[in-house]
Amino acid sequence: MYNIVSKIIAFQRPTTLYIRSQMPINKIRLLILWSCFLTITAYAQDTELDVLSYKLTIEPNIQNQSIEASLLIQFEVADGTEKIALDASNLEIDGVSGTSVLSYNKVGSKLVIELSPQNQTQHELTIEYHGKPKRGLLFNPDLNQAHTVYFTDQWMVCNNQPSDRATFFLNIILPKGMQSIASGSSLGVEDKGEKALHKWHQDYETPPYTYGFVIGSFTEATEQIGDVKLHYYSSELDEYKLKEVFTETANILEFFEQKSGLEYVQDSYSQILIGDNYQEMSGLSVLAKAYPPFVFKDSSEIHLTSHELAHQWWGNMITCEDFGHFWLNEAFAVYMSSAFSEHKFGLKKYQSDIAIYKNIYDDLVKRGKDRPLIFKEWRPSRDNRNVIYYKGAYVLHLLREELGDEAFWKGIRSYSTRYFGKSVKTEDFKLAMEKATSTNLDDFFDTWVYK
Repeated sequence: MYNIVSKIIAFQRPTTLYIRSQMPINKIRLLILWSCFLTITAYAQDTELDVLSYKLTIEPNIQNQSIEASLLIQFEVADGTEKIALDASNLEIDGVSGTSVLSYNKVGSKLVIELSPQNQTQHELTIEYHGKPKRGLLFNPDLNQAHTVYFTDQWMVCNNQPSDRATFFLNIILPKGMQSIASGSSLGVEDKGEKALHKWHQDYETPPYTYGFVIGSFTEATEQIGDVKLHYYSSELDEYKLKEVFTETANILEFFEQKSGLEYVQDSYSQILIGDNYQEMSGLSVLAKAYPPFVFKDSSEIHLTSHELAHQWWGNMITCEDFGHFWLNEAFAVYMSSAFSEHKFGLKKYQSDIAIYKNIYDDLVKRGKDRPLIFKEWRPSRDNRNVIYYKGAYVLHLLREELGDEAFWKGIRSYSTRYFGKSVKTEDFKLAMEKATSTNLDDFFDTWVYK
């Protein structure tokens, strides 16, 4: 935590949480969140495995805090590949079937599947499983709600490598009368007697950590901006208050479209006030129920709304190739949030944000905790996260000063349009900015990024 004048800002992941000095801090909750995140390690990249699509049918039991699921995976591997490994956390595997499946074995958190020798590169297999997710799918039996946050392999067998992008089909079996909000577009609800089948389809590719869903009963408010329908959900606020909380969403979306040079990829975007977490997912974001009072008190306190929405471009669609380049996701979301604040509330607000990021960076330097923005092996810690979030955002500010406004935003548009729907390394960003601005950035990147 950092005391900076009257503000304290810190991010916690998998939830993204700005903590202001006026906000009561539940230390136990923060420790739990940190202990959850610290269990993440950088995944070894399996360059042979390319998942093409996941087709999941899942039945959550909120009261029992458990799931049962059937997953069809279509994937491609090099001809002659003998086995693949998928991330399955603590899920219990009931069976794996497919014409090319010889055997399977659960080794720790990995599901290892042996393939028969076949003269083909594309395969299809079905995995039946059940489990009680420890995190990643959070249940609230009292409110009869559940929602996902970040750890997709806690509720779906997948390849966690962020460079492996795939389409996503999701069928959720729920009691009648419940609502679902999920990644992709709704294909409707099918009657299943006492239950209902909620069908969703994301027809563009993103990494599995961006998939997600929310289930429960909510009040809904909607707005239309061009071809995009905005949805706001809460189990506590009415429609009027929901629109007040998210009043800037349409402006933020238009701002990011302008700065990226790219239209928002879906026909809808949902924001759900639920639980204690802040997390972007493909086509939706969850924000803690504690968030609205800060917007009601100060209408400029919309960093969380803009940060999570920024990820719909920088993070979900333009994704770090591996977690060693994680700053390309998170520093961009932090910086773009401040850029919108400048656009909406003026230069003074932007400068205030940058001063906070610089103070955090200066503190890292003072304590000997500064390090390059690129990690050979990503190990989450408070200091490492401050490097990629806040030093990273400060570096983007310095790059803007180095290039000037016109050239900087020209470079951002060029980078964004070039790599939209793709995975990126830091060098890709550097080269895109150099080409767009006809500027050699070797010294800048050597000073601020690599060293």
